[in-house]
Amino acid sequence: MDDFEWSGELLHRAKQVFGIQDFRFCQKGVCNANMDGRDVVCVMPTGGGKSLTYQLPALLTPGTTVVISPLVSLITDQILHLREAGVEAVMLTGGTKKEESREVFNRLGKKKHAREQEEKEIKLCYVTPERIAKSKTFMSLMEKMALDGRLARIVIDEAHCVSSLGHDFRPDYKKLSILRQLFPSVPILALSATCPPSVLKDLLKILKLRPVVDGTSAPLDGGTVYFSSPLYRANLHYSVLPKPPSAAGAIQAMADYILAHHRGESGIVYCLSKKDTQTVADGIAQASKGKIRTGVYHADVEDAEKEGIHRRWRTGQVQVVCATIAFGLGIDKGDVRFVLHHSMSKSLDGFYQESGRAGRDGKHADCVLYYRGQDATRLSSLICGEVEGQEKCMFMLRFAQNLTDCRKLLFARYFSASSELATAAWEDPSAPASLAPCGHCDNCLRPPSTVSRKDVTFQAWQILRVVEEVCREGGRVTVGMLADLARGLGGGAFAVSGGGKGKRRKSEKSELDLEPLGGKVDLSKDDVEFLTIQLILDRYLAEDYHQTAYAVNVYLSPGLRAARLTRLPLALVRSGQREGPKVEGVFLLPLPRKARVSMGAKGKQAKVDDSWVPERKGKIRASKYPPEDVYGDEEEEDDGDVELVEPDSEETDIVEGDDWQLDMRGKRRLPSTNGTGGTGRQAKRRKGNGSGGKDANVYENSDMDDIEGVTAVWEDGQEVYVISP
Repeated sequence: MDDFEWSGELLHRAKQVFGIQDFRFCQKGVCNANMDGRDVVCVMPTGGGKSLTYQLPALLTPGTTVVISPLVSLITDQILHLREAGVEAVMLTGGTKKEESREVFNRLGKKKHAREQEEKEIKLCYVTPERIAKSKTFMSLMEKMALDGRLARIVIDEAHCVSSLGHDFRPDYKKLSILRQLFPSVPILALSATCPPSVLKDLLKILKLRPVVDGTSAPLDGGTVYFSSPLYRANLHYSVLPKPPSAAGAIQAMADYILAHHRGESGIVYCLSKKDTQTVADGIAQASKGKIRTGVYHADVEDAEKEGIHRRWRTGQVQVVCATIAFGLGIDKGDVRFVLHHSMSKSLDGFYQESGRAGRDGKHADCVLYYRGQDATRLSSLICGEVEGQEKCMFMLRFAQNLTDCRKLLFARYFSASSELATAAWEDPSAPASLAPCGHCDNCLRPPSTVSRKDVTFQAWQILRVVEEVCREGGRVTVGMLADLARGLGGGAFAVSGGGKGKRRKSEKSELDLEPLGGKVDLSKDDVEFLTIQLILDRYLAEDYHQTAYAVNVYLSPGLRAARLTRLPLALVRSGQREGPKVEGVFLLPLPRKARVSMGAKGKQAKVDDSWVPERKGKIRASKYPPEDVYGDEEEEDDGDVELVEPDSEETDIVEGDDWQLDMRGKRRLPSTNGTGGTGRQAKRRKGNGSGGKDANVYENSDMDDIEGVTAVWEDGQEVYVISP
């Protein structure tokens, strides 16, 4: 398609202004459709170069292109790049100073003959959707520009945000439906990296765009031109690593990974909540002994403060940004060599987009998810009220739980089932067998000797019977509690509610007899949690949500398929000689005991120093078990701040782990996992004087993060929690 009058100038400007020698994916087609004045929907992978598809036509077209973008961080990033390239670009956000806003309004309102000779025309104006939805002044300005022929086009970046079915729905995006009504002759370009058919249909309806036509054979009139590009990026190496049970252990594992594989390189660590970002940033800085400079990015800060830290990250003064989803959409920093996920994303769409911040320069980059079963419960408590939230969460869990299938193919199956891009969207023109395994993700590189595939029907039967028995007695059980009960820990005791509400609610203890239930489950705690999540995914178990004043509690109950297994007699299930459902589990094998020594960067044995473990405080209920699966004060993000965290020079620990891990280059290595040096997290209660005073209750090696009234201290080489009576 080189027969357009602008084709030569298009490539010339791409080379001259942006230093681009060749177009990628469908960039050229989208630019041509833009130049032709067509409405366009473009779905292109994260890092595929969507911005060029409107920035380049903006330089060749008279007038101003208005770009609607969801995040201030994204807008700031784009403005920095454009100004460095000499392009006249401005932004109007909540953080824009009044004087600057007034100047932008004056410049946009001037016709060509009214501008001073040395004053250049603004080619790109970036705004947030809130500006469109709530600023009558700006909308009046846009109408004036359109009447004068100076509104070249409207670009809606991250267009999936208009749909409540999308993974990043923004209410103010839905109000963009007014644009077609006010500007019927101004072309609209909608861009996204993930747009399933349901979202695409909703998007077209909300934005009042005509039905899509294929961009490779679009007629000269009618229809919204639709382009899609391959979603697979061969330079990204995906891995899911076991997440240590303690908060300190998880942070230490990430610090070790960064030092071992990406020392001095730029990266992002995504966290689920604003509170997590600060904890993780502080922890990584301290655990690395000051070798990793971290920043924090989330929603609770003024826009003006974001720009400064964003520049520091881009210039290398900050190596790692610990962030919520507020940081990322469209961030264009080419040399991001790794993206770590401290917790799972709420959907596989979100995980694909967030991990796609890595390797935008086409060079190798690592995308690592740290995962353990209890993270699933935490995530479920956050998305229980979202449209299709549970279904999206299940897809994400299946991805995390899978230890055998190629990550590329897992993505392909998901997007093939949920997107009009279909399997063809994963085709790589340079690879004839594009749907073959990638050969470089963790599952492709995992040695068979490190994985155990076995029939766990009996263990599944035991777990289901425990849940049935607890529910029959009027009790409630979480994933973490179930792992202990099924393994016979804690004497089989669990709490049973005796009726009433609030302070009148009575709680009694009940003892669980495991003998009729098949005895103790012969699996480690991590494996029981892993199997429990598999049973949830396979509908043998169900999650029940209980709203409290401060949180959503997630408990387990028998699922739709539970009776198919539990109706079988114990003797028959134990013998294995039966007909009926079969449950197969795939587990990571534990390390040999003599090999359980953590390796730090460059393969050297790490020096252990646990002095950095952070102090934690919170409220604990009168129960034998910590509230592992009860979460409150978790928030979604859409805008945020970064602040520089000064590194701590104290020495920190690198501790032992339980599972073999693979680095991104296929080498089998020892992980850095458990922050306490032990494999279990069962609380041991004793009496002591500690910081809690006389006869304070002290729990050793328990995972009681963020619990009010609990202080974590380091005593005799162990992490203990002192609970004031």
